Amino acid sequence: MDDASQNSAENKLPFNLAKFFSYISLVLILISSVILTLFIGSTMNRSMLESQQEYALLLADNINRQIFRKFTLPVTYASGRVALSNPAQYKLLDEVIQSQLHGLQLESVRLFDDHYTILYSTDPKEVRRTDMYTAGIPLVFEGKPHHFDVLSSIPYAQALITPHLENGTFLLRTIFPLTVDSDFQGLRLHGQPVPVLGVLEIVQDMTPQYRGTIRSQWLIITGFLISTLILFFLLHFVARKAEYTLSRRMAMNRQLEAQLHQAEKLASMGRMVASIAHEIRNPLGIIRSSSEFLIRRHKTEDATTQAMLSAIYDESCRLGTTVNDFLDYARPRQPRQDVVSLQDIINKAMAFLGGEFQRQGVEVHINVAPDITVLGDADLLYRAFYNILANAQQALQGKGEIFIDSVLSTDGRTALTFRDTGPGFSEDSLSKAMDPFFTTKDNGTGLGLPIVQAIIDSHGGSMKLANAPQGGALITISFPTRQPSEEQGQKHE
Repeated sequence: MDDASQNSAENKLPFNLAKFFSYISLVLILISSVILTLFIGSTMNRSMLESQQEYALLLADNINRQIFRKFTLPVTYASGRVALSNPAQYKLLDEVIQSQLHGLQLESVRLFDDHYTILYSTDPKEVRRTDMYTAGIPLVFEGKPHHFDVLSSIPYAQALITPHLENGTFLLRTIFPLTVDSDFQGLRLHGQPVPVLGVLEIVQDMTPQYRGTIRSQWLIITGFLISTLILFFLLHFVARKAEYTLSRRMAMNRQLEAQLHQAEKLASMGRMVASIAHEIRNPLGIIRSSSEFLIRRHKTEDATTQAMLSAIYDESCRLGTTVNDFLDYARPRQPRQDVVSLQDIINKAMAFLGGEFQRQGVEVHINVAPDITVLGDADLLYRAFYNILANAQQALQGKGEIFIDSVLSTDGRTALTFRDTGPGFSEDSLSKAMDPFFTTKDNGTGLGLPIVQAIIDSHGGSMKLANAPQGGALITISFPTRQPSEEQGQKHE
């Protein structure tokens, strides 16, 4: 498995928290929404039905009163008895009932006698029929105050998905007793039970009311779905955000653990290297001084001896520099806090490197104001700048240019940039250049930039490596803001 796939696998959580949380929430919200919608719809239907039943009772009672007052009493006084077989009486009853039904959405009105025979109907063809009574008619004759039946040609679930309900799909049948008007009971009955003269059956169309409740239910369902989707996307976004944050924190924790282990290994290595370097330093100094002494003493010797002695001296000097690098990295020195000029330090480094730059054909452009100062250790900063310039010279491998600029940011921090016209950093070396002992040179120790970074860090600054847009390597060093009180304190010293 390569590094990219391994990192990708490590960044993933043991389970996809975002999908699990958001989809479980969606299912729970949908189930609760359906249950709540069904409950609200059932409540609306029950309320609508109760309202229609109350209306039907008022209508039936009003028709009963009108029949008694405008038909039963006048006919009884005029003819002595009611006989609907008489066309004149039937016509009078029809006029009384039709006057009450004007403008109402009623399917039919029927009157039954105690033999369940239709005495009157809004459809004249049904008169005298005995096969149209329902179970509620005997109950009313037995003393039940009223009876209701809901008639539907399709189930309610099918009505919910029917685009347009035809009139007559839902009907309410009300069965009501025909009795003596209550205003005349005391006079006629002398406290006796009210006799049932017949049964009034009213069938009214409730389809428009059902259309309204179904429309309201669909509005509720649509509102729930929209709010559920919005909540789902919000939960999904929050969960993904939380998962992303958790993944980043886990990755950072793994990175910090790796850095901690690396730091522990480097610390152990540094202690070991410092101990070895300290043991090597004294005999190495003896070798260097001895070789230098032999070179001066045997100047007249043959060329072979001189070359061997010079090689011993040069290699001992190079090895001494390497040992010093190891010691500087393993035991960094605490910097002093003096007011130092960045221009002076750069000029000092150029005094040692200027001749080599000139021989190689490297032009150095310095644009650092003389009044830019920082608090720090001039010797350590000199070493840091010297290493950066030496690395730039080696990267150019011939003629080229080096640009040194200073910038004073708005927050008071001082930034110093070193840019060369060389090949710049490769993608692999850019991420590893600050690692100790990493080098692309055959004879390098890999401690040059780490030592520079350690020096800058000890001064409270920061260092960034990048490739310049116009080409070449770009190193930016940022120093912290120097407070006026600190500067005054240094001057007084």
